[in-house]
Amino acid sequence: MAATEHAQSIKKDTREWISLALLELLQTKQLSKLTISEVVKKAGVSRMAFYRNYESLEQVLKEYYEPKFADIFNKIAHQQSHEQKVADLTNFFLALSGDFHLAFESEYKELFYQIFKSHITQFYDELIPFPDWTGPKRSYWIDFMSAGVFEIWVMWIKNGQKESLEEISALIRFFHK
Repeated sequence: MAATEHAQSIKKDTREWISLALLELLQTKQLSKLTISEVVKKAGVSRMAFYRNYESLEQVLKEYYEPKFADIFNKIAHQQSHEQKVADLTNFFLALSGDFHLAFESEYKELFYQIFKSHITQFYDELIPFPDWTGPKRSYWIDFMSAGVFEIWVMWIKNGQKESLEEISALIRFFHK
C-alpha cells in the first residue's frame, strides 16, 4: 500500500512540475511555439513522464485550469440569487485577470473559452427565456450568451479594466433580463 501512495505522490509532483514549468515558459513564449522537450527540461522530468501524464501541452493547461473554473461555477450553481451569481462571476474574472492576460499573449484564449463554456451551461440552463426551447434552439442560445459574456469580460481585461466592475456587471445583468 505504501508503494502505491508513494507512486501517486510522485505522479502528483510530476504533474505539478510540468504545469508550473509550462506556465513559466508561457511568460515569454506562445503556446504554439513551445515544445514538450522545452517543458520537460524546465520541469526536470523525462519526456516519458510527460506522456505518462498528458497527451499534449493543451491538456496540461486544461487540467490546470479546469478545477479553478469548476470551483467558481459550482459556487454559482448553489447561489439562489441571480444577483449573487453575477457578482460571483465578476469576482471570478477579476481574480483570474492575470491568467487571462497570459492566455491572450500566449494564444490559448480559445482553451479558456472552451472550459468557460462547458461550465456556464449550467448557469444558462435556468435562464433560457422560453422553457419549451430544446435541442438546437437551446444549444444556440447558450452558445450565443456564453460567447457574449465571455467576450465582454475578455475585452474588459484586455482594455486594462478601465470600466468599473459595477459598469461591467450592469452590462452583464442587462443581457440576463
